[in-house]
This record gives sequence, C-alpha cells and structure tokens, in this order.
Amino acid sequence: MTEQDIDLRAIAGILRRHLSVVVTTFMVTFALATAFVVAVPSKYTATALILVDPEPKNLLAPTPAFQTTSNSGSARIDSEVEILRSSATALAVIATEDLISDPEFGPTISWAEKLRRAIGVANAATIAPHLLTAKTIARFKTAVAIRRKGLTHLISVSVSSQSPQRAADLANAMSRVYIQQQVNAKTSVSINARNVLNGQVDAAAQSLADREKAVDEFVVQIIPQLGAAQDNPDITKLDLTLSRNAEKIAKIVSKRNTVDAFLGDQDWVGLARSLDDAALENIASQRAVLVKSLSGDSGPVVLDSDLGRQLASLEAALEQQISQTQSGMTQTLVALEQQSAALRRDIRQSILKTDLAPDVLASIYAKRQNANIARAQYETVLARLQDVETQSRIQIADSRLVSPALAPVAASFPNKNLVFLAAFAVASSLGLTLAFVKEFYVGGVTSPTQLSELLQLPTAAVIPRQSHQNEDRLSMAELVIDAPLSIYSESLRKLRASVDQSFRKPNSVLPKVSSGKVILVTSALPAEGKTTTALSLARTYALAGSKTLLIDADLRIPSVHRHVGLDPQAGILAYLRNPSDPDLSRKFYAKDPASPLAMILGSSRSDTPTDQLLNSATFENLLSQAKEVFDIIIVDSPPVLPVVDARYIAGYVDAVTLVVKWAATSQGDLRTARQTLREATRPETGIFPVLTQTVMSAGDSGSDTYYSSYSAAI
Repeated sequence: MTEQDIDLRAIAGILRRHLSVVVTTFMVTFALATAFVVAVPSKYTATALILVDPEPKNLLAPTPAFQTTSNSGSARIDSEVEILRSSATALAVIATEDLISDPEFGPTISWAEKLRRAIGVANAATIAPHLLTAKTIARFKTAVAIRRKGLTHLISVSVSSQSPQRAADLANAMSRVYIQQQVNAKTSVSINARNVLNGQVDAAAQSLADREKAVDEFVVQIIPQLGAAQDNPDITKLDLTLSRNAEKIAKIVSKRNTVDAFLGDQDWVGLARSLDDAALENIASQRAVLVKSLSGDSGPVVLDSDLGRQLASLEAALEQQISQTQSGMTQTLVALEQQSAALRRDIRQSILKTDLAPDVLASIYAKRQNANIARAQYETVLARLQDVETQSRIQIADSRLVSPALAPVAASFPNKNLVFLAAFAVASSLGLTLAFVKEFYVGGVTSPTQLSELLQLPTAAVIPRQSHQNEDRLSMAELVIDAPLSIYSESLRKLRASVDQSFRKPNSVLPKVSSGKVILVTSALPAEGKTTTALSLARTYALAGSKTLLIDADLRIPSVHRHVGLDPQAGILAYLRNPSDPDLSRKFYAKDPASPLAMILGSSRSDTPTDQLLNSATFENLLSQAKEVFDIIIVDSPPVLPVVDARYIAGYVDAVTLVVKWAATSQGDLRTARQTLREATRPETGIFPVLTQTVMSAGDSGSDTYYSSYSAAI
C-alpha cells in the first residue's frame, strides 16, 4: 500500500464522516444560486462594431502626407477606445436618448428615502440637475463595455439592458454619437484654423497694401526730378493728373465729413446748403416749416395722424435723398482711388523704362521686391484659408459603423450555466473546507481514523457506549468481570494487546525483564472516562494472570474507591505527606473485590497543590517498590491540561493511555495534550489513544453474538 493510497483513503474517510456537512453546503449553495437566478432581472447585451482608420481623412488630399507606423496606429486605436469610454460620449448619448427620465438608467430614490416617504418623515427630496446627470452617467457607464478586438482596428461597443431592443438601440446610438463627435471635432478644428487664418489674411493684405503704397510714394517723390531732368512729358502729364485726382479725393472726403457733422446735429437745412442740392434744400425747408407750425410757445403738442404722416413722409424723403448723395460720393471716391492707382502703375512703368540712376533703381527694386514678397504671402495665406473653409464643409469621420447592433435573442446575465458551475465550484471547495475544518479544528473526535490522523498515532482501542447499564453496577468496569465476551471487554483486551506489543519490541529501551511496567492512564480534560478505563484495563491484566497494581494518583479528585465500593480510612495522599507512618500502608492498600487486582486508593481531595508530592522521592520509591513486586502498575492520574500532576507522573511510566471521549474533546486540546505528554515522557515511551463511549452503528449490533459464538466454537 502506497502513501498515496493511505492519503486518498484518509480523505475519503473524512468526507464520509462529514457527508452531512458537504451535502448541506451543496444544498444551501445551490439554493442561493437558484434564488439569485430567479430574483435577478435578466439583462441582454447588444454589440456594435466600429472600424477606425488610423490614417487621417482629407478629401482635398486623398493621399496622406505621411504614413503612420504600427505603434502610432495602435496608439490611435487605444485613444479612440478611451474617447468612447469618456463621460463626454456618455453624456451625449444620455442627452440624445433622454436617459435621465429612463427608469432603468435614470437616478432612483434610495431605500432609506423611500422608507422616510412611506412613513411621512421626509418630503420628496429635490435632486440637483448636475447630480441627476452624474448619477445617470454612472449607471449608464456600468452597462457599457468598450473593448478593442485584439490588435485589429475594430472596437466593440456593448450595451446591456433589460430590453433586447433597447440594448441594440443604445449600442447603435452610442456608435453614431461617437462618429458624429469625431466629425464635429474635425470641423471645430477647421473652423478654429479658419478664424486664425482670417486674421492672417487681413494682416497679409494690409502688409501688401502698405508695401505697394511705399513703392508708389517713392515713385511720386522722384517724379519732379525725373520729368525736369529727362524732359519726359508723359510722366509730367501723368503726375499732373494724379495730383488733380488727389485734390478731388480730398474735396470729397472733406465734403463727406461735413455731411456727417450735419447729420449728427440733425441740421437738415445746413446739410442741404453744404451739398448745394436744391431738391434736398426744398425738402428740408418744408420739414422746418411743418415742425414750426406744429410747435407753440408752450412746447410740443400732440400731432394728429395726417400731420404726423406728412412729417414722416418728409423725413423719409430726406433720408432717401441723403443716402443717395452719400452713395454717389462713395462711388465717386472709389472711382477716383482706382483711377489714381492706375495712374501710379502707369507712372511706375514709365519711370522704369527711363534711364535711372543706380541708387534710384536699387531703391525702387528693393521696395518692389518687398511688395512681391508680401503679395506671395498674401496669396499663400488666402489659398490656405480657402482650403480650410472647404474642409470645414466637407469633413468625414475616420471611423465608421461596420456592424450595427441587433437585438439579442438570449439574456447575457445571469448566465445560468456559469452561475451553477460557479455554485458547484464554491460548494465543492466550501464543503471540503468545512469538512476538513470540522475534522481537524472544530468539534470532537468521532472515529478512530480521525483520532489517528489528528494525533499521528495509531488508535489502540475503541470502547463503545453501553446503552443498557445495570443500575446495581458500581462501574462500567464490572463488564470485564460480568461480560468477558462483550464488545466492551474485547476492546479493553485490544488495548492491553497494543501496550504489550510495544513492550516486546526488540529496539525498545525498557527496564530489566524482572521489573514491572508502569502504564499511565490519563485524558486531556476531566469526565472523559479515564478512571473507568484504568480500572477496566487493570482488571483485564489481573484476569490474564499478571500481577497487577492500580494506583489512584488523582490526588485532586480520587474516585477509584467509589468504582469498587470501598471506603478506605486513609489514602495515598496521606502516605505521600507522611511516609514514616507505618499504619498508613494498611489503610490505603486494598484488594479488588471482583478480581485479583491490588489497589492503592485515595480517600479525600487535597486542599493544597499536589504536584510536589508526585514529584517527590516518596512517590518515586513507591513506584520502584511496586515494580519489584508487580508485573503491571497502572496509574490513574489527573487530566493533562487542567493541572500539572500528570506531567510529573509521565516521567516514570513505560506507556501512556490517552483516553478521548467521543465527540466531546476539542481537537486543539488533544493536540496540546499529546504535545505535553511527548515532552514529559521518555523517548521510548509509547502513547496509546483510546476512543471511549463511542456510539455503535446498527451494523455492530451483532458483535456480542459474534464473540459468544467464537468462544463457544473454541
């Protein structure tokens, strides 16, 4: 038999002993799993697929300016995943689908608030709008799962809802919102770029105008010298015409300023006279007469409807006439400026055709070069502005919905198979754990196998509980005499055989053959049956022909004398306190009335500590003298854990019988008792666990008949 077989059998035995715990754990776990599956609302998950192209889209330049690397492309996909998970995207979906008022995703009232409302303690609380939105975002995001599909450019958008169609609608809505946000973001970038370029265009235009003007002014400054020196009538004529145009422009500007001043003062008559316009002056005079006729010394009067209409008509005619006059002046001014610009160009071309001095020519060339540079810059910025304006109108998303979500057929939560599989795993692990905990840490010992595994010692005997006890019987130990073929008697003989076999081991370091063997009978705690076991084992040895002595060394609570029906005048306690008294030996020494067993009895409890008495030379001499006379000396001691007496006795003995009460002694106490005895005894001293008062199963009911039949057959 291998060690693995032993371990498997041990585990099987543990499970068999605690089968009720394992079965109960399974039943409770599966009941909870079933209740969970029934009580939790079903949720359906719909998934949409979005394809993201890491290359930026530009319809005006279909070929990208640069190729993205695999690392940058992967980073782009991961960035889009995070954008989909952002609160901004969730907020847009909430606004689009009105999820704040949705009973599934909208904010709900807590149970505490519902209870307060039910009992009338508090009125309905008003939730701030930003809290409503925040709670809705939190609930919606728990229902959304955004994942990148491996290393591909695909992103799955999954939404769970109690309604299959609602789940599909929300997944598609989130995909559409994300794609639209992508377009809006690109459009916003283009618009911002356009706004920046508009300012640059204005600046470039102004720079171009200033540089062109500088060229013209320089040319105009050198015209008198060129015309007089070179006698060029064309240049002189052009210069004269340009001067006249300048005078006309100055007059028109002055006249327009005058008009603006009269308009500010609403002096219509003065305005008409400054313009030298007879029609306008006539209308202004009519208005003045009408206003004067309608005004008295007492101030303004209320006009009737006819006079009001006449005054409004005159004012409208004035405004129309003035507007026409202003428009005419503007058109004339524009025409003169255009004509002046053309004259300056002609003058410039004419001058460049003449023989100019090198310094003059260099100056003109430098100013023209500056003007050309400004023109090129203006044209570049203007062209870029036009491109950006076009892009802002024709932007497309870099992502597209390649697989819209469909309403799922089956619920995704709770997954019944997974729930029950998890319940099985939890029940198995929990059941095994509870079984092992109960076997090794909680509760008492209920089987010889458990006792052996707990103490790492073979169980020497299992003493059954006797359900039919004779009321006249002083002790259960009388069964050894009255029923020698009973299970009880046979279990004591098994214990005796185990102890005797240990004495006969060839490698055992034992006292001389002529010396008797000392057997200590103890227990971890009181009331475990150690005294009954000690008396029964002693009678078994005595009936087998061994000269046997039973010593009641439980000086705290001596009880052997009650089990045999004797009432000694003095006990071993008195002898240990006063060993010089010659009469004491006759008082505490007795013969067993039912067997050839010799006994040293106790009579009364000690009111002082007794450990020093058991650790004394007197007690040691008592054992030494007993070993010279008797074959077996059985010592009934106090329990190991409550008092220290057994520790001192254990140093003198050749074997220890540790009595364990069925399903009563805790396993921790048993481990402590074993360790204490192992530390107190000699290395060669054997420890023999005995399980007492064991409840026999139905299959053991015929054991007495078995032993009787076996004896009769012999």
